[in-house]
Amino acid sequence: NNKYIYILILWKGAVQKTTIIMNKKNISFILAGFLLLTLQFNVKIGSVYIDIFNDILAAVLITAGAFPLGGRNVVFKKFRILSVVSIIFIILGQVINFLMVIMGGDNALKVVSGVATIFNIYLTYYFTEGLILEAKFQDKSALTRSLRLVWALYGILIFGNFIALMSGIALVSTLVQIVCVIFSIYYCSSVFTSCSQLYMEGLPTKHMNTEK
Repeated sequence: NNKYIYILILWKGAVQKTTIIMNKKNISFILAGFLLLTLQFNVKIGSVYIDIFNDILAAVLITAGAFPLGGRNVVFKKFRILSVVSIIFIILGQVINFLMVIMGGDNALKVVSGVATIFNIYLTYYFTEGLILEAKFQDKSALTRSLRLVWALYGILIFGNFIALMSGIALVSTLVQIVCVIFSIYYCSSVFTSCSQLYMEGLPTKHMNTEK
């Protein structure tokens, strides 16, 4: 019995440690997911457009990176929950789109792109706010001082990218997509630079339920 209790204690400690780690691998997963979610890989087959499931891959990457962050502060916890919800809705949108194509109707490209756009904006928002809060707890707010403005511009471009895609004008859509991707890379670079100067793991979570 003592052996099982010892194993249980070790397992519980490992789980608790895993839930507070903010290392480069987790951050890289999240940023790669944001970049994929921004890109629109829609392939035209006949008269319909088929997404090659990059949105699902993006949501999986974001969730994989979000889970270890959930224990660090209350905003990251919201980010983790939202990442799980995003997988459900993005997969649902892809299934609906596939079924509509199979039944010979119009595909749900607008719905799929709209869902991805909404989650992209909210996920990047909560992630950014989580980093800002984390930096505040570590007395390093200067590292994330510009992130809120960078996110605001990024969010505007994400929405503009969706509007351009829905316009159906190929040239406009392509140009806006290029600008959006470039700024997405800039956002990811800014975040990664800030994270590289924050404590990555082992930080006590005494501020877990504190938002300010």
